[in-house]
Amino acid sequence: MTPAAVVDAIADGARLGMQFNPVFATVGAAVAAAVVGYPKAHDERRFSAGVVIAIAWLAGDGLRVIARARDAADGIGALHGAALGWLTLLAWGITGLALGYIAPMLAGAAVGRRVTFGTGWLTSATISVAVSLALASILAALPIR
Repeated sequence: MTPAAVVDAIADGARLGMQFNPVFATVGAAVAAAVVGYPKAHDERRFSAGVVIAIAWLAGDGLRVIARARDAADGIGALHGAALGWLTLLAWGITGLALGYIAPMLAGAAVGRRVTFGTGWLTSATISVAVSLALASILAALPIR
């Protein structure tokens, strides 16, 4: 396992992660941002937002990653070899979750918490949708395939 092979495996996983499902990412991030994105939101709501993000990621992209992990465990369609295949799957899951789901939710929640007149949850959901769609559009236009 050479360093170049490790970098290639991580790059392949990142490329796959940049092709996240925009429908589930947008809806999941908006709902999670609305849950935590208003000034008087309690800290317990972070767990609820995390559950929303986890369910949205699992429905949108996670099941594909898990299916490929199962294939890799069974030895079917190995990506780069045993260890590098797992590294690719890990990079795929983390990149998709971070870019498609968590980043828009955090952006929306950050803006919504600064609204002072009662519509922070709506602002956070709106900003989250805008960031999610912008990321999906930008990443779709990149020549990453």
